[in-house]
Amino acid sequence: MIRCFAEETKAETYMNNDQIKGRVDETLSAESADKQSEAFNICLRATQRFEQQERAKETGKPAVASLSDSCKTDLKPLSYWLCMDKEANGQVDFNVAHSHCSKQTN
Repeated sequence: MIRCFAEETKAETYMNNDQIKGRVDETLSAESADKQSEAFNICLRATQRFEQQERAKETGKPAVASLSDSCKTDLKPLSYWLCMDKEANGQVDFNVAHSHCSKQTN
């Protein structure tokens, strides 16, 4: 026999709007996980290109932090990284690309 006990608390449990409205769908979850994975992969590719461009310039300034580390800590949406990947191919400065892609995806 299994017994369950419930305890009343005043802490609120986080629920997104889909959960509240009862619309959570496994395919939706899988799709968003796929997009996250794709965004991460494109992020790594784009940031590595930007890092290679900086090394090729040899400005003599040491890198503060690896750009690709931001893929693990602050992953932006897929559309942003698609834009950044395109900018990296065009040999655009990272800060200029970031400004352009941020405006474009917001």
